[in-house]
Amino acid sequence: MASGGYRRKTGRAKAGGKAVEPAQRKPTFRERAIYSTRTLNPPSGVDYSRVLSGPGQRPVTSVAGLAAVLLGFFIIYPLVAKLVLTVGYLMRGMPGTSAEYTRDALAFHYWEGLLAAHIGWAVLIPVTFLLLRYVHRREGIWLSSVQPGMRWRYLLFAVVIAALVMNGVYWMTSGKDFGYNPESNLGVWLAVIFVTTPFQAAAEEYFFRGYLTQVLGSLIKWRWVSVAASALLFGAAHGFGQSLPMFTTRVVFGLVMGALVVLTGGLEAAIAAHVVNNLSAFTYAALGGGVAAARSFTEATWEAGAINIASYAVVGVICYFIGRALKVARYTPALD
Repeated sequence: MASGGYRRKTGRAKAGGKAVEPAQRKPTFRERAIYSTRTLNPPSGVDYSRVLSGPGQRPVTSVAGLAAVLLGFFIIYPLVAKLVLTVGYLMRGMPGTSAEYTRDALAFHYWEGLLAAHIGWAVLIPVTFLLLRYVHRREGIWLSSVQPGMRWRYLLFAVVIAALVMNGVYWMTSGKDFGYNPESNLGVWLAVIFVTTPFQAAAEEYFFRGYLTQVLGSLIKWRWVSVAASALLFGAAHGFGQSLPMFTTRVVFGLVMGALVVLTGGLEAAIAAHVVNNLSAFTYAALGGGVAAARSFTEATWEAGAINIASYAVVGVICYFIGRALKVARYTPALD
């Protein structure tokens, strides 16, 4: 097993037309170590959910990684957001008490609240890469896809499809209710939205459909269980005060995107759909003067949820077939 990179072999580990995980030799003492500077490749011919299986991986490794990433979510995210808000509080001349300012900012009454929330999420991207590298002993590129690495052409195609479908559905259904009533400092709001939203949305994908799917997949061999579990955590992470239709819509989004990740071997289409969804939502909210309202929005009808789910499904199906047409890798390559 090569370290510090990967080399392809000819052929693929398949049986009966399906990729199978090869029988694993007993790992050496160095490979059983949880922390090491030496990286190992994943097994050949496995799907995205099984990248963290094979040499160098043990249940204790996966549990340690799972605990670490959850700590990152509950500790690093709020610390980074608080740092950004502290700077914002000072720049605004300390309006009211710090607690009052923080409450209003995180409710998106101030643009720096959106900035803080998005930077807090963005920091979790390097956190997941560091966990892959120093806990699981995999190069970070395996988190993007089984190729490995980001498949930029596929990402671009997926962005175009998501933009056309999601915005088309919006204007055919809810667009008639849109009213132009821009936020004050609209230019600043739009700058924050367009610069930081792609990182925030991508971070959620690296966190939920990426790292959580892989680490749960290393503990649970049934890949769809890891997909379902990460989707439920994704829905719950958006708050327990949300209505059942809204929670269901978010869980289904997680399921569709999680299935797409496994079936296409990477995060590209999921990142594209999430970026387009959030970028469109925040932009329309800023143009309509409702960013704070969008932040506190916890109710949705089953009809609205069904429309959103339909758009997710259409994006998922089209992106799946585009991936097949582009012949994107769905399993890890044969390695030595």
